[in-house]
Amino acid sequence: MGFKRKHSRVDVGRVGRLQRGSLSAPCKVLDVSESGVRLESRLFVKRGDVLQLGIELERGRSLTCELEVIHVRAPKLGAKIISISPEDRERLTHILDDHVQSRFSRG
Repeated sequence: MGFKRKHSRVDVGRVGRLQRGSLSAPCKVLDVSESGVRLESRLFVKRGDVLQLGIELERGRSLTCELEVIHVRAPKLGAKIISISPEDRERLTHILDDHVQSRFSRG
């Protein structure tokens, strides 16, 4: 396969919620990168679907973004981030930075 990821993934294991129109379902966010996410959910999706994702973060904060489904192998799916606010982009960057810091500090 010739597919190469542009950004490395960070395992997060966070609870989230997917929404497509009026349908909504819980999900588990398995990992994230600057450009996408890998999820596990019972929501029926197909390649090309556009979804809203909300992720619960520490201290009662959350992160919301819009995704396009790229890969489906139920119950897991991969999606690219197609829309995210500057504030949520900053929160995502902090998640990724914190992971890098913790990996180096364990060293």
